Amino acid sequence: MAALLRSHHRLVGVVLATSTAAPPPLTFGRRVRAWLRPLLWPGTPEPAPRDFRPWTASSVLERARVPHPAAKGLDSSDLCQLVTMFQADLLLSVGYPKILPPPLLRVAPRGGLNVHPSLLPRYRGPSPVFWQVALGETRSGVTIHRLSAGIDEGPILSQVETEIGAEETTGALFLRLARLAAPLVLETVGRLEAGPLAERAQDQAVASHQRRFRDEDAVIDWSQPAEVLALLVRACNPFPGAQTFLGDGECVRIWRARAQPGPGRTRPGEIVALRRWSFDMTTGTGVLHVETATSDSGHRFPTWGRPWPALTPGQAFIPKPLA
Repeated sequence: MAALLRSHHRLVGVVLATSTAAPPPLTFGRRVRAWLRPLLWPGTPEPAPRDFRPWTASSVLERARVPHPAAKGLDSSDLCQLVTMFQADLLLSVGYPKILPPPLLRVAPRGGLNVHPSLLPRYRGPSPVFWQVALGETRSGVTIHRLSAGIDEGPILSQVETEIGAEETTGALFLRLARLAAPLVLETVGRLEAGPLAERAQDQAVASHQRRFRDEDAVIDWSQPAEVLALLVRACNPFPGAQTFLGDGECVRIWRARAQPGPGRTRPGEIVALRRWSFDMTTGTGVLHVETATSDSGHRFPTWGRPWPALTPGQAFIPKPLA
């Protein structure tokens, strides 16, 4: 959005999927804690960059005097009326959570485009970045395609490809793809403005669709190999954290971990080694070397001298809290 506002293209209106008011300013103490937290507990979620905070969009659009109604409560006829009122030449969907109806796509003379954070036709669906990390992909990218009746199925106008870092989390990859998308959008819209573009149909033979992320996708199954669990830890960062539970139901969220070879154990999910800066968990195959974890009751690892009695060799974690 900011890139379009800085370009020669005229942004005539924006429908915001969510409209979030800015929170109160942080106190000095909370600012210091927010700065120290990722230093003391590497991997724990950090504040989003200023230009990616939900409430920033409204303030930027207000300063630019661009109308920006919220999508809540709008049906397809309302959206058609808005596009007609805006006199939009082209629709651009970026992270919009609903399928745009075909009548809406016919209102704008140049139709509609979608910006999707994967190399389509692979990883169609609403949670592509999570699944790319969770399933161990080594390459990702951004695709701009025509909006159509199917989910992420329209012909492709442009793509940019990038490697996924060996330790890259869902949050880090999402931000990087967003920054790659900005110049790609400007280039694509500029070429479309100059004349019709070649559009490549998606190859259905290699297409894949992943469902929306669910809360249960973040729960650790200790019978899985350590390599799979290390991917899950990366995929669940910054939200909601890969989750496991103590016998009393306390939820523990693992934020940074890596897989290591180790002997098979008859009891996956058990702490077999506890050090000052890490602890090792048994899995179906190998060991998960945990470097940062927190609990919903306020415990943190590394503990920095504060006791966390549950973290002891032999302690077992369970996949879900006992009823």
